[in-house]
Amino acid sequence: MCPTFGEAKVENQKPPRVARKRTRDTTLWVSNLLMLALGIVIGFTAHWLWVSTAASAPASPIDALVKQTRHFKGNANAPVTIIEISDFQCPYCGRFATGTARQIEETYIKTGVVRFGYQHMAFLGVESRWAAEASECAAEQGKFWEYHDKLFASQSGENRGAFNKENLKNFAADLRLDTAKFNACLDSGKFTSLVEKETANVQSLGVQSTPSFLINGQPLAGAQPFEAFQRIIETERAKKK
Repeated sequence: MCPTFGEAKVENQKPPRVARKRTRDTTLWVSNLLMLALGIVIGFTAHWLWVSTAASAPASPIDALVKQTRHFKGNANAPVTIIEISDFQCPYCGRFATGTARQIEETYIKTGVVRFGYQHMAFLGVESRWAAEASECAAEQGKFWEYHDKLFASQSGENRGAFNKENLKNFAADLRLDTAKFNACLDSGKFTSLVEKETANVQSLGVQSTPSFLINGQPLAGAQPFEAFQRIIETERAKKK
C-alpha cells in the first residue's frame, strides 16, 4: 500500500472497493451464465443441423443418382432397382433395348421384382442430344417409355439423319402425341440443359460407355446377355427375403 495514505483513509476507501468487487463478481457471474446459455443454444443448433443433414443426405453418389432418376417403370417397392445409362444412338443400347431389356421386362418388371430407370448419357453427337431432348418432350405428355422404344427401334447409324428434328417430330405424330405441343418443346430447346447436365453427371461418376447399368448400386457395363442380369437380380432379390 502506498505509504502516504493513513489508516483511516484506507478504512474509508474499503467499502467502495468491496462494492466494486461485488459488482465485478455479479457481472462476471451473469456473463458466464449468458455464455453458457449461448453455448447450449449453439451446440443444440449445430447438432440439429448435423442430424438433419445426415438424415437427408444421400449415402453415396450412386444413391444420389438413383434419387435423381426421373423415368422409372415397374413396382416402386421392388427389391431390385436397375438404372440404365444410355444414348439413343448407341447401337449396343439398341441391341439391349430390343433384346435383353424385353426379357427383363417380362420376367422381372411385370412381376414386381425390378424397378427399371433410365438416365441420359447423350455423348455421341448432336442427334443423341436431340433424341434425348425429344424423349423429355414426350415425357411431358406421359409417353417417355413409348418414345424411348420408338427411338431404339428407329436407329440407322450415328449422326446420319435418323434422329434429325423432322424425324423426331414424325415419331411423336406416330405415337399420337399432341404434335403442336411436342414440336414447340423440341424447337425451343427446353430440355437442352437438363440433358447436358444429366450427361455430365453420369460421366463425373466414371461412366465411359453405354449402355452401363447399376443394379442395386452394383455396376454392370455393356449389352450383357439376360443371364448376366439374372444372376445379379436373383442375388439381390435373395438378400431382401
